Amino acid sequence: MDKTKKPLCRLRAGRGAQNPKAGKNLLRQNTHISAPCQSAEAQRGRILSWLRRDSLTTLEARRALDVMHPAARVMELRRQGHPIETVWTDELSDAGGWHRVARYILRGEVAA
Repeated sequence: MDKTKKPLCRLRAGRGAQNPKAGKNLLRQNTHISAPCQSAEAQRGRILSWLRRDSLTTLEARRALDVMHPAARVMELRRQGHPIETVWTDELSDAGGWHRVARYILRGEVAA
């Protein structure tokens, strides 16, 4: 690996990850190694890339894109001029409960 290249994103270990006796935090620290970049810019990029192919629900963004607060990223994309529509829908969570969630739909591209 070329050491002159900077990483695309720096990841931080979770709170308390310095304590190896904290099992949950140690697991969290180990999972950060292969986690995608969590900067807001990177999250917006993942959402926009997905929306260019298909619609996206809140739960899909959390599961597939590792974006825990997709509404904030969508709001930021709208402020950048992307015409994203919200349609409310009911979706079954991984835990088996029904939730009213947003489905985001990109209606066109921003003119460059």
